[in-house]
Amino acid sequence: MAELTPLWTQKTTRDTEAITAFLAERDITYERWDLPDNVVSIAAKSRLTDEEKSEVLETFQAHLERLASDSGYVDADLIAIRSDFDGIDEALAKFDKVHYHDDDEVRAIVGGQGVFGFIGDDGRQFLLLVEAGDYISVPKGMWHWFYCDDEKNITAIRLFRDTSGWVPHYRSTERGLASS
Repeated sequence: MAELTPLWTQKTTRDTEAITAFLAERDITYERWDLPDNVVSIAAKSRLTDEEKSEVLETFQAHLERLASDSGYVDADLIAIRSDFDGIDEALAKFDKVHYHDDDEVRAIVGGQGVFGFIGDDGRQFLLLVEAGDYISVPKGMWHWFYCDDEKNITAIRLFRDTSGWVPHYRSTERGLASS
């Protein structure tokens, strides 16, 4: 279950309704998805086969079809980040700087955890810890960043309208500020 921390208050909440409402006010979609045992088992592995990735995607086929119909996502894949992958620090460094994309950034977390940071239109920043069962859609053009915790272990379904919209556009803004 997600944990929201508005940096200007430093008060965290794990209340799903409060988090959903807070994010919706900022055009970020958040949902909770039930995770069947087969998905939990697969996401816990240190390495995933193509067959296991396909099994996870097939398990969530109804969700993926709904999102395709509602939001136009035409493709999905499964990404598994592990701390012992070659070049993992360099790969993750692309995402932990403030950036936006020309398309939505959509994730359904099926294992592990990570943190999205956001800069609202008012300049205030907030953090959202996402864990297994959390679905989030960050709208195109929203300034954000993402990082893994020290374990660097997260497994997520990614949805795409067009992968060319995923090129990050960076700006040099200090993240983690408690702007008032």
